[in-house]
Amino acid sequence: MHTFSNIKKVLAVIVLLLAMTADDRLLATELVIDEVEAVTVSDQSSPWVFNQEVDQRNFSADSLQAFREKAIYAAKNNDLKSAHLYAEKYIQYSGETSFLDYSYFKPFSSTKEFTELRDKYSLDFSWMSFFYLFSSIIGFFIAIVLMLRKNQDRWSSVLISLFMLINSVFIFHNFLYETNLVFTAPHMLYVSATYAYIYGPLMYFYYKRITSNYQFGKKDLLHLIPTVAILVLLAPILALSGVEKTHIQFGVGVVDREPYRYYVVFTKFLSLLIYGGMVMYCYIKNSKKLAITLHAKKWIRNLVILTSIYVIAYLIHGLNITGLVPRMDIFVSIQVISMCLTILYIGYASYTRPNLITSGFVKKKQKYTKSGLTPSYSIELKMELLQLLEEEKIYRQNDISLAIVAEKLGTTRHNASQVINEHFALNFFELINKYRIDEAKEILKSDKNKNLNIIDVAYEVGFNNKVTFNKSFRKQLSITPSQYISSLQV
Repeated sequence: MHTFSNIKKVLAVIVLLLAMTADDRLLATELVIDEVEAVTVSDQSSPWVFNQEVDQRNFSADSLQAFREKAIYAAKNNDLKSAHLYAEKYIQYSGETSFLDYSYFKPFSSTKEFTELRDKYSLDFSWMSFFYLFSSIIGFFIAIVLMLRKNQDRWSSVLISLFMLINSVFIFHNFLYETNLVFTAPHMLYVSATYAYIYGPLMYFYYKRITSNYQFGKKDLLHLIPTVAILVLLAPILALSGVEKTHIQFGVGVVDREPYRYYVVFTKFLSLLIYGGMVMYCYIKNSKKLAITLHAKKWIRNLVILTSIYVIAYLIHGLNITGLVPRMDIFVSIQVISMCLTILYIGYASYTRPNLITSGFVKKKQKYTKSGLTPSYSIELKMELLQLLEEEKIYRQNDISLAIVAEKLGTTRHNASQVINEHFALNFFELINKYRIDEAKEILKSDKNKNLNIIDVAYEVGFNNKVTFNKSFRKQLSITPSQYISSLQV
C-alpha cells in the first residue's frame, strides 16, 4: 500500500511537470534561468584592472535556449518588457544579432525598446557611416603616399603620415561602431585607445619640425611614457581571444568597459589640451619670425586652427560618450567629423601642393634680408609676371630664362627670383614648366581626333625635347603623357 502511495506521488509530479512544460517548455526553462541568474562567477585575480562579475553558465546551450524561448514566448503573449529583456540577453550571450529579425518581434518593431535594440545591435548603414569609410580610405592612401614620397624632409613626412594613419584607423573604428560591424571585428577592441596619447606629440613635434627644423633627441622619448603606460594597462585585454573580446563588446565579458572609457577619455583630453596649448604658444611666439613662404605660413596657420578645433571637438565628444552631459548623437559624432575634415584637408593640400607639407616648411635662411624689394613693389612685379605668363605666354619660348623675364619686368634677376620664390613657392624653372604642362594638358584634351603627336605638343608649349617634357609631365601629374591621353579616352 505504501508502495502504491509513492507511485501515485511520482505520477502526480510527472503530470505536474508535463503541465508546466505544455507551452514550449518555457516554464521549465524558466527554472533553469532562475538558477543560472542566481549564481555569479568572478575571478578577482584577473590581470585587468576593472573586473565585472560574469556567470559563465549563461553561455551554455541550455541557458541560450532558455533566453531564446522566453523572448519568443513573451512576444507571442504581447509582453513587451519581457520580450525586450530576454531578446537582449540572448543576443548578448549568443552574439546572434540577427535574432531581432525574427517575425515574432514584428509587432514590436516600432516600439522604443526594440528600436533601441536594433540601433544597438543590427547592421545599419547611413550616409554618415559611408562618409567615415570614405574618409578613412583617403587617409590610409594619403599616409602611404606621404611616407613613400621622395625628396622631402624625412621627419616631417613620418610625423604627418603617422598622424594621418592613426586618425584613419580611429575613423574606420567609428565606421565599424556606426554600422554595428564592430561585433564582427572583436580584435578592434581598444585598438584606438592604444595610441590615444600619440595625437598631441605628433602634432606638436610636426609643428616644431616644420617651423624651426627641430632636431630630435633621446629626451623626446619621454613623450611616449603615457603611450607605454596605456599599452601595459591594456595588454592583458589585447591578448584575449576573439571570443572573449566579443563577450566584452556585448557587455557580458570579464572586463567592465565603463571605467576604461572614463579613464582614457579624460586622460586623452588632458593630453590634447596640453599639447594643443604648446602648439598655440609656439605659434603666437614665433608667427612673426618665421622666414618661410606665404603658402607655408598659411598652412601653419590652418594647422593651428585645425588643432584647436580638434581639441574642442574631442571635449564635446568625451562629455557625451561618458554621459557627463545629456547624450546627443550630433555631439557624439562631431569629433569624428572634425577628424574626417582634417584628413580630407590634408589630403587636398598634399595633392595641390605636394612639396609643401613635407618639404616646404623647414625654416629657411634669410635669403632676401638685404633685398630692396618692398612689399608693394613685390606685389606689383607679381601681377606683371602673371600677365607675362597668362596673356603673353612667354613660357612658350624654348630659350626663356630668368634674365629675360627680369628684363621684361624691368627689374633685376635677384628681384625676379625673389618674387617667384615668395609668391609661388617655386623656383624659376618649376614655375615655367608648370605653365607649360598646364597648357599641354589643355591641348591634349582638345585633341578629340588624336591627331597630335606628343613631341609636337612638347615643342608647342616651349620644351626643347620629349625627354624633358615627359619628365616634367610626370613630376607634376605623377603619370606620363601617354597615360594621361589614355585616361581621357576612358
